[in-house]
Amino acid sequence: MFERTLDLDLYNTQEFIDAVKRLALARPDSPVRILLSHADRRNQTGNRIVRLAQRLTSRIAIRRLADDATDRPDAFLIGDRHAYLKRPFAEGSEGVADMHGRREAHRLRADFEQMWEHAEDDMEARHLHL
Repeated sequence: MFERTLDLDLYNTQEFIDAVKRLALARPDSPVRILLSHADRRNQTGNRIVRLAQRLTSRIAIRRLADDATDRPDAFLIGDRHAYLKRPFAEGSEGVADMHGRREAHRLRADFEQMWEHAEDDMEARHLHL
């Protein structure tokens, strides 16, 4: 998943958290990866996906893009080799969901992999507040 921040209501619903947890636990060889372009501590505090990542550290990874690579306007989630959800503008709610979009899912995955390699661990998200 590539997103600007985690402030959307979608990513903080119990239904979404349950789906991510099932996915993370079902595929231990393939962790869930979340890439943020504008990590904001205020949006992460109390966010359910961040708390889940803190509990499942080997199954869910959160990284943050370097400051010089944060100009990409879109947001997307890749479900598998065929399915994706993409919003052309991360701030908006309009987007495309395609369960059979192999070509676009492949292109988005390639973009994601490149960005992931240049990102850094989001230490704010990994820090457990005891």
